[in-house]
Amino acid sequence: MRRDRLFWGLGISLFVLPALLGCSRDQAANSAPTPKEQSIAITVSPVEARDLERRVEAVGTLEADEEVMIYAQVSGQVERIMVDLGDRVKAGQPLLQINQADFVLQTQKADAILQQTRTRLGALDGRDILPAEQQPIVRQARANYSDAALWHERMRNLYKEGAVSRNDVDTAMAKRDALKAALDSAQDQVRALRDQLREQQAALDLARRNLQYTVVRAPIDGSIKERDVSVGQYIAGGSMQNTKLMIVVRHDPLKLKASVPERFQGQIRPGQEVKVQVEAFPGRDFNGSIARVGPAVFTDTRTFPIEARVPNREGVLKPGSFGKARLQIRVDHGVPFVPEEAVYYFVGITKAFVVKDGVVEERQIAVGERQDGLVEIVEGLTPGERVATSRLSQLSGGASVQVVAK
Repeated sequence: MRRDRLFWGLGISLFVLPALLGCSRDQAANSAPTPKEQSIAITVSPVEARDLERRVEAVGTLEADEEVMIYAQVSGQVERIMVDLGDRVKAGQPLLQINQADFVLQTQKADAILQQTRTRLGALDGRDILPAEQQPIVRQARANYSDAALWHERMRNLYKEGAVSRNDVDTAMAKRDALKAALDSAQDQVRALRDQLREQQAALDLARRNLQYTVVRAPIDGSIKERDVSVGQYIAGGSMQNTKLMIVVRHDPLKLKASVPERFQGQIRPGQEVKVQVEAFPGRDFNGSIARVGPAVFTDTRTFPIEARVPNREGVLKPGSFGKARLQIRVDHGVPFVPEEAVYYFVGITKAFVVKDGVVEERQIAVGERQDGLVEIVEGLTPGERVATSRLSQLSGGASVQVVAK
C-alpha cells in the first residue's frame, strides 16, 4: 500500500511539472518585447550629395621621349671621351673625339690641289676666278685668232688687186683656221679647269667635314644611358658595321604608354589631364596630359593604346619605370555618399539601415567608389535620407529607435 501511494504522488508531480513549466514559458514569452517594440539609441547621418570625378585607371611603362644610339661618321682610334654614364648633355655638346692626324693631312692635301687649279685659272691670293672670256689663255688665243682673221681678209683684198697669189690667200686662211681651233681649245681648257675646280672644292669640303666628324656630338638634349667604348679603342664608322658608341635619352618629358579598356572609347581624347604614380614615390602624383590615342582596339586584350606626356624637369622619373595613370573622363553631380560605418556587409549582401520617422528600415544597396571616409551609393539610397551609423548589429528591420546624435 505504501508503494501504491508513492507511485500516485510521483504521477501527480510529473503531471503538474510540465504544466508549471508551460505556464512559465508563456509568461516569459508574454513579457518579452516584440521586435517592433525595441527602442535603441543610435546615431544617424544624412545621405550626402557630392560631385564625383569619374576616372579611368591604366598601367604602363614610362619611356624616354627620344632614345638615340650614337655612331661615328668616320673610322679611327678614340682619343678622348668627354662624358660618361648618367651625365646630362646638350644638343651639339662634344661627347667623344677620334684621333685627327690623318684627317688633317687629307684636308691639307685637298686644299693644296685646289689652290693649284685656282692659280691656273688666275685666282691668286684668294681672288675671285675670272670669267672664261677673261682668262689669260683665252685672251691670248683670241688675240692671235683676230690677227690671223685680219691678215686673211687683207690677203683676199690684195688677191683681188692682183698683188698676191692665190697661194698667199690660202696660207693666210689656214693660219686663221688653226688659230680659231686654238681659241676653241683654250675655251674648252678653261671650262675643264672650272669643272675640275668644283670637283676639288667638293673633295676639300668632304675632307673638312670628315675632320669635323672626328668630334662626335650629342644630337639631342638628354642624358647618357650607355657608354660602350673606351679610350684607345679603334671604332668603325660610316658603314653598316658601325661601332655603337653611346645611347642618349631625352628624359624631359617622358611618355607613358598604357592600354585602356575598349568601353572607354570616345571618352579619352588628346589634351586630357593624367595623374601618374610610380613605386619610387608612393603617394606623389606627377601631372601629365594625353598626347595620342590609338586608332584601333587590340582584339586579344580588348584594349586600345594611349600615350601620355609627363613633364620631368627635375629628372626624378626614370625611363623604364612602371607607372599607374588616372584619367578624369567626366564629373557626375549630386552623387549620394554615406559614411563607411553606415554600410553593412552580410553573406555577400550589402545593406544599410535607413531611419525614417523613428523606425529602422533595412535596405539592400550597391556601392561604388570611396573618398574621404565616404562610400558612393550606386543604388538603394537617395540624398536627404538618413542612415544609421552605429550599433548596426543590434538593429533589425521595423525596430523603433531613439536618435541621440546626427
